[in-house]
Amino acid sequence: MKKKFIMSPSYISGLTQTDGSFFCSINLSKTHRFGIQFRPKFCITADLDSKHVLESIQLYFNFCGKIYINNKNHTAEYVVERIDDLHNIIIPHFLNNPIYCAKLHAFELFHYLVKALYNKNKHNIVDRREMLIKALSMNMTTNRNIDRIKLLFSLLEISFLEGIEKLEAAKLQTNQSLIMSPHSISSEFISGMFDGDGSFFISFQKDGEIKTGFNFTSDIYSKPLLEIIKQKLNGAGSIKIGSKKELRLSITGLNQIINNLIPFVEDNPLFSERSSHFIDFRKVSLLLKKEYPLNLQTKLSIVEKYYNMNKEGKRRKMDQSDYVNLLLKIHE
Repeated sequence: MKKKFIMSPSYISGLTQTDGSFFCSINLSKTHRFGIQFRPKFCITADLDSKHVLESIQLYFNFCGKIYINNKNHTAEYVVERIDDLHNIIIPHFLNNPIYCAKLHAFELFHYLVKALYNKNKHNIVDRREMLIKALSMNMTTNRNIDRIKLLFSLLEISFLEGIEKLEAAKLQTNQSLIMSPHSISSEFISGMFDGDGSFFISFQKDGEIKTGFNFTSDIYSKPLLEIIKQKLNGAGSIKIGSKKELRLSITGLNQIINNLIPFVEDNPLFSERSSHFIDFRKVSLLLKKEYPLNLQTKLSIVEKYYNMNKEGKRRKMDQSDYVNLLLKIHE
């Protein structure tokens, strides 16, 4: 069992940038004013093997919130829902240790709603309308039934056309053009991001070559952030748009991996299950640097130790025994 540890506040914000969310559910309630209940929630999701990271975050936040386990999906989720905890612990943390781009916009909406609910000063219908629009616009990708939205609008006497126009206007306010200085992003913040959405991989190719690489994926609005990460890595890697319109920072050049990426991660350690992936990735990368081109015996040794890295090799196009046979045929 992995021990709990104290991490830096910037690391927590970096992990939230990738795997955290600020959300507000909107429920129908006969006991709440105008028949609507707002329930904001902050959460961070991790692989179940990284539950210890969430436990350490919970410790950092004075044990507020709860950790829920989903064995079916092999995930753990740290959740904070109490208004007092959100207002007095979570909000101050992110004001002092900011997140960026679209995630910052979601936090600003979240902050407004938590403050309003904490102060209990949003009782008139005009203010409740503003809360509803902000809550609906906070998570645009969440599927909300159109009939449900019409009902919510009607409870606050908002015409459907007017409500949709306000939601469209809210979309335009997303912080897509946030200007950031490279000095505003700490190395610990980047470490948290890498622990959330970084991928260290060993590629076993059809021609018998073995290579290593690293990918970091983010949403389309986070290009300024990825450019800063690239600068922090002394220009290593390239940033491209993926097939699903996501942004991807990729580092596949062995010299950049050895000289830029590995030293950065060694100086700014990871805490999740990705830390073990990095150890394997580092070993193979250094071996490639030392012994390239690899002989058959070395390749077979790498396959034996690392072929099932990353979720037991489930994404491999051929199983381990087939790849061994391929190597044997190539090296006949």
